[in-house]
Amino acid sequence: MDPKSFFHVAIKTDDLDASERFYRDHFDAEVVERGDAADGEEATAVNHITLAVADKLVYLFDEAPYEAAGLVDSVPTGFLHFGYVVPDVDAAHDDLADAGVEFVMEPTVFGDLKIAFLRDPSGVRVELLEHL
Repeated sequence: MDPKSFFHVAIKTDDLDASERFYRDHFDAEVVERGDAADGEEATAVNHITLAVADKLVYLFDEAPYEAAGLVDSVPTGFLHFGYVVPDVDAAHDDLADAGVEFVMEPTVFGDLKIAFLRDPSGVRVELLEHL
């Protein structure tokens, strides 16, 4: 698999506002988007703030989207996952699954993205995403 780019890091926080201030004050982050759990369903029913930090995005969540969707049990506060853009999520999934990689979530359309989640040997979640 040959990722096109490193896209984002996702963090679960107990205090979205404090985390936002931290990244704004110390890393010159700019708010790209705010989302309210009441406006979403399942995986999008989370409070979140998307920040631009340098040339990447940092997603701050009060609950991981895959928690909200019921795909995993509760995950602790802190690092959730990082995401890579790939040209074709289905092809990347098939190549990695054939190599024995464990997927947490099979390829799924999520808005204007196709995404899939896998675990590395240490259990770190990695998101593959394709812009549709």
